[in-house]
Amino acid sequence: MQIRINLRCLSIIICLFLTTSGYSQLSIWDFSGYFKNLTTYADGEIEWLPIEIGKWQNTTQLRTNLFFYPSTDITASAQARTLLVLQENSDLLREFQEALNTSGSYYFDLRADWLEKEDAFGFTEIDRLYLDWIYNDWEVVFGRQRIAWGTCLVWNPTDLFNPYDILDFDYEERPGTDALQIQYYTGPVSQANIAITPGKSRYDVIYAARYMTNKWNYDFNFIGGWQRNSLRLATSWAGEIYDGGFRGEVLYTDPDIEYTTIQITSDLPFLSYKDVKVEDPYWTIALSYDYTFKNSFYIHSEYIYNGLGTTEQAGSRRLDIIYTGELTPARHSLFLQIAYQFTPLMRGAFFVIYNPNDKSWLAAPSIQYSVATNWELYLLAFPSGGNPGTEYGEFPDQYFARIQFSF
Repeated sequence: MQIRINLRCLSIIICLFLTTSGYSQLSIWDFSGYFKNLTTYADGEIEWLPIEIGKWQNTTQLRTNLFFYPSTDITASAQARTLLVLQENSDLLREFQEALNTSGSYYFDLRADWLEKEDAFGFTEIDRLYLDWIYNDWEVVFGRQRIAWGTCLVWNPTDLFNPYDILDFDYEERPGTDALQIQYYTGPVSQANIAITPGKSRYDVIYAARYMTNKWNYDFNFIGGWQRNSLRLATSWAGEIYDGGFRGEVLYTDPDIEYTTIQITSDLPFLSYKDVKVEDPYWTIALSYDYTFKNSFYIHSEYIYNGLGTTEQAGSRRLDIIYTGELTPARHSLFLQIAYQFTPLMRGAFFVIYNPNDKSWLAAPSIQYSVATNWELYLLAFPSGGNPGTEYGEFPDQYFARIQFSF
């Protein structure tokens, strides 16, 4: 059964968030959130996109987080975000996204679109709505939540429910999923848990089990489950080597996936459809290492091997991964990041993602600066390069400026 709530219902919930903030001094309530504005400029068009969406975009966002603690064993939370996006031909972009025919990670529809214009749209969405109950060594979480089982910092192939996307930097909380999660703590550093999320089709249903333990000062995870109509078996670890963080994830997939993807060509009619079937088992491996020096200089490197990925130009598969659940269309990808805390108020960072097969790349220099109490300025750029048809070669250079007030 699908539940849809209207704008009036969402407005009431948000008003309740705001009014209850006055009682945040009571121990059973906790209220927080932020207001931010992000301005984006793209130095050119997205060449592989069959529509022109303009070089400028402005996104205004309000987030509210409400937590309720009626007892030491129970936590309830309702969290929402409201976005207003201004961009040329944004209606055509939404139509293109709908043509991809993806259902997303939510079973219940808790979103209200309150503005749909040619160059603007706005919506309000509840992306967390759950009840957390602890009883002795048991913990049960029911509702819209985030289930993050991965250990690496960029690519998480073992995150069957909510994989991380480092390029989606303006959504720090990340999407959740509608699920039931049951955890049993077998010891101080070990636990077993299962998680189940419903779906409108066999490709949307996810159920998985995980056992986590600690050995030799390493956290180890063993995972098995069913996702996207495919058997998934995985292991991961997190520990230290030479005082630096060493993480890894290994995933085996036995797929049974059929989907229809959009093919974009330079000739009329520009769009065509292609039926794809994936049946051969494959492996996905991610390795990560990071280290912080005494002067706060930080380095981080990561590598992912995708057995289903291509060693040719990866741009031809950029839409396929929406259906298969891959984290990259390429066979191999490399990541390198450095960061430094220049002052207590300013931090600079730079990372690059490189496809060694098609030689395309995307970089990200950034500066975070605390302007005043609860105010932060964030400047970021996404320069990229590569030949047409490569993973990053058909994207324009992008520049971002964001101001955020937290409360």
